[in-house]
Amino acid sequence: MTEYLSYDFKDDAEFINTFDELPLWSAPFGLLLLKHIQLLPNLNVIDIGSGAGFPLMELAGRLGKSCKLYGIDPWINANKRAMQKIKSYDLSNVEIMECSAEQIPFGDNTIDLIVSNLGINNFDKPNLVFKECCRVLNPKGKLVLTTNLNGHWKEFYNVFEESLKQLGKDESINKLKEHQEHRGSVESISKLYTDNGFKVNRHFEEHFEMKFLNGSAFLNHHFIKLGWLNSWRELLPSNELVEIFSLLEQNLNDYSQNNGGLTLTVPMAFIEGEKI
Repeated sequence: MTEYLSYDFKDDAEFINTFDELPLWSAPFGLLLLKHIQLLPNLNVIDIGSGAGFPLMELAGRLGKSCKLYGIDPWINANKRAMQKIKSYDLSNVEIMECSAEQIPFGDNTIDLIVSNLGINNFDKPNLVFKECCRVLNPKGKLVLTTNLNGHWKEFYNVFEESLKQLGKDESINKLKEHQEHRGSVESISKLYTDNGFKVNRHFEEHFEMKFLNGSAFLNHHFIKLGWLNSWRELLPSNELVEIFSLLEQNLNDYSQNNGGLTLTVPMAFIEGEKI
């Protein structure tokens, strides 16, 4: 009962590799999930899109050893990092499975809870994933997800669209609007639940702000380049990228100068569905 009393901190290379492990982008959504999720004993839990281990490891620690948790993700290197965390954090109740959520390797009616923190953003076939979740969940099992919503970074996208208008890039404006519309609303995400064997029990909406000195800082931020830059480039003709981004950066810097910085709004939602 008191095995934790024997804990002895070891300051070694393996530990420090997992110490500052949380992508800041994931944190507000994960905190929203942890704020509203119901914690019960003796659960079998899947985290879809578990990546490097957040909120999987935190959820495992909060639920304790009566619950068994599985992280599902096809990302090989992220899974390796997650497995190192399991070792470093001494979590005996967590297992990593390298696979896609489109084919969850569990039998029918075997799982009590499925969570996904921002995972829906990366589903190529969301209806198929929701169907698989419904299949493996026990009757009345829960599917809980968090996601950013339509309206994400509206301040940035308004300047982006205005920059394209200045350059007369009508076709690119249409593609930019389609790009923004792919983010769901509470209504559209709820429809994914109800179309695939669930009823929606609860949802909560919040928002947070990301602040940057100016557009140059924003466009050069490592996580912006990692997570978004390529998707923006794909909207535009390759031979026009320098022209468009030069004006965009200048317009963002002008906006920042006039507004005391670049503050971007991120609407987000927690949605819980129950298998019917």
